[in-house]
Amino acid sequence: MSKIKLIHVGLGRWGFDWAKHVYPGNSEVEPVAYVDRDPEALKRVQSQLGVPPSRFFSALSDALTIADAEAVLVALPLALHASVAREALLAGKHVIVEKPFTQTLEEAQSLVGIAEKSSRVLMVSQNYRFFAAPQAAYEFVREAWFGQLHTVQVDFRLNAVAEGYGHRHQGLPHPLLADMSVHHFDLMRMVIGEDPVELSCRAWIPRGSPYKMPPCAVIVLTFPSGVVVNYRGSWVDQAPKTPWAGRWQMDFEEGSLFWTARGDRPMVNRHDHMSIRRLNSEPENIDLEPVLKYDRLGVLSAFAIAVRSGTAPSFFPSGRDNLSTLSIVEAAIKSSLQGGASVPIETLH
Repeated sequence: MSKIKLIHVGLGRWGFDWAKHVYPGNSEVEPVAYVDRDPEALKRVQSQLGVPPSRFFSALSDALTIADAEAVLVALPLALHASVAREALLAGKHVIVEKPFTQTLEEAQSLVGIAEKSSRVLMVSQNYRFFAAPQAAYEFVREAWFGQLHTVQVDFRLNAVAEGYGHRHQGLPHPLLADMSVHHFDLMRMVIGEDPVELSCRAWIPRGSPYKMPPCAVIVLTFPSGVVVNYRGSWVDQAPKTPWAGRWQMDFEEGSLFWTARGDRPMVNRHDHMSIRRLNSEPENIDLEPVLKYDRLGVLSAFAIAVRSGTAPSFFPSGRDNLSTLSIVEAAIKSSLQGGASVPIETLH
C-alpha cells in the first residue's frame, strides 16, 4: 500500500519533534512539504534532517497549490489550529490536528461539520491512547474482571521549571487544564467507556510560581454509571514526577488496578506498567502485550487505516469523538473560574 503524502504545518519545538523522531519511524505516511512562517525553523529542518529547500513553504496555501498531498498535519500554536485545519479541509485534505483540538467547542464543531460534509478524515492527535497500559485497562473494565468500577484516582505531577520548560510554557493560557490535562481527560473517557456528566475544579497559582495562569488543579468528575474520578495535576510539584499519562488507581468491587503509561522515553515501547490487587491479597504485576504501533506512530497508523479503508480503527480519536474531551476542558476551566462550582458537561459526540 502506498504511503499517504502529507503536508506538515508548524515547525516549533513539537512540530520539529514530529519531523525528527516520528516520520522516520513510520511506514504509512510520507511528509512531502513543510510549512512555517519562520525561515529559521525551515533552515533547521534543512540542515538537521536534510530536507531539500523545494519542500519548504511559508504558507499552507502555497503548499496546497504545489505539493501533491492527500493530508495535512497541524502542529501549530493552539490559536491557529482552527483556521489552518479549516483551510486544509476546504481544500479537500484529510487532517490531523495536534491536541488540544481548538480553542473553543464552537470552532471544533464547525471543523467536524466540514469534515463530515466532505467525507474527509479529521483526527485529533490524542497519542496517549496508543499505549499498552491504557488499552489493557480499557479491556479490564469491559470484562469486569474485578466486578464493577466505582472510583478512580489519577495523579500527574512534574516540575516544569526544573525540567527546563521556559517562559512560553509559563505564559500559556490554562497550561495544565488545556495543554496537559486534556490527555488525561481523554484517557478517562476511553478507559471508563463513558463521558462524565459533571465536574468540580479548583485551580490555582502557588506562591512564587512563574506561571501566569494556574499550573495546578484538583478535579472531581462524575460519570453516568456513578463512577467518580479524583484528579490531581501539577506543573510545579516538588515530589517525584509521574509518567506523562499519570499514575492511575482504579477501584472495583473485588480489587484494584494500578497502571502508568508514557514514561520519560515515550518513543521507546517499554515504559508502561500495570499491577492488580485482589481484596485481601498482595499486588501482582501484569505482563502487558506490547502495542506494535504506539504513541504518535500509533496516531499515524490509525490515521492511515481510516483514510485508506474509510473505517475508524479501535481507539480512534476522531474530531467528533474529541468534542467530548474538549467539553471537559471547557467545563473544568469554567468551574475553576467559579471557585470550584459544580458544572454540567455536555455530551457532544
